[in-house]
Amino acid sequence: MYLWGVNMSQNWKEKVKTVTLEEVEERSENLFRSCGYNCAESMLQTASETLGIPVDLRYVTGFGGGLGETRCVCGAFNGGVVSLNLLLGEDKQKLGARGGGRNEENAALLDLAIQEFSKKFKSQYKVNCCKVLTRTITWGTPEHLEHCVQLTGETAKMLLQVVQNLDALKEQDSAEEEKGAN
Repeated sequence: MYLWGVNMSQNWKEKVKTVTLEEVEERSENLFRSCGYNCAESMLQTASETLGIPVDLRYVTGFGGGLGETRCVCGAFNGGVVSLNLLLGEDKQKLGARGGGRNEENAALLDLAIQEFSKKFKSQYKVNCCKVLTRTITWGTPEHLEHCVQLTGETAKMLLQVVQNLDALKEQDSAEEEKGAN
């Protein structure tokens, strides 16, 4: 896969093996707490630095505060989904134009990864709605910032776990397909 002219096929797969959960948690929290990044930007920048993926944070700036401060879908969660898309999404220019939208074969792993990421997030937080996640906190206070900083760090760890376990996800999905066919 090529992203902005960079061959992404193997580089990130090797790098992800050496990254620890603590590293991504610390980096994403620091970007949010001290560097002026919002939750979605912190997630994407951490993925960029960790995996060597070039990014433009302008694509996710509006995701902070639950999509433009509407408090809808959590920005940290959205930033993680964008990161998965960068890693696993189709390169439409390379594959060429075709009708019908997406290639199911190429999309299957991306879908599995997003589903697993969502399952992990909802297992810990029950929902991915920013309004619900922050309902007991006064918006814009230091308590709000610290809550979201910690949530972003935890979400970065979840994302790394999903990426580090992509092969197992594929194997599990194949086994379930075989079982269903019998």
